[in-house]
Amino acid sequence: MTEVSVSSDFDQPASVVWTIIADFCGINRWLPGIERVEAEERGKRRRIILPDGGIVLEEEIGRDEVAMSLTYVVISAPMPFNNYRSTMRVEPRGNGCTLHWSASFNPNGPEDKVARLVGSLYRAGINGLKLIVELTVDQSVQTQSENR
Repeated sequence: MTEVSVSSDFDQPASVVWTIIADFCGINRWLPGIERVEAEERGKRRRIILPDGGIVLEEEIGRDEVAMSLTYVVISAPMPFNNYRSTMRVEPRGNGCTLHWSASFNPNGPEDKVARLVGSLYRAGINGLKLIVELTVDQSVQTQSENR
């Protein structure tokens, strides 16, 4: 079993980051390379349609609102791994937070190459998430000042 873990600090509150991550079927808002997402099973399963027509089917298997943690598995995907299980956890840190995104899986192919692929996907996702979080905070601040 191979494990990959990526962490990144955010200047924004944990609750803001968690709200975006907790929208399990909203991953296409911040993870690059997704054509669209179709929600299934009342939002507990997502069908991710890739630009080349490939389909990734993922299912949420655990959520802890208090601990701000979400765990999901890949049911099927055109990816070089199987038995993929991932957890995203937001940890408050002062006025900001740290996002921990980790996975365990069995690689189909060279372990280091597959681990690098998963790590680069996570880093791209975190970069996209940072942009969405900043936009969300900026819009919230703008709305608050307009309401005064």
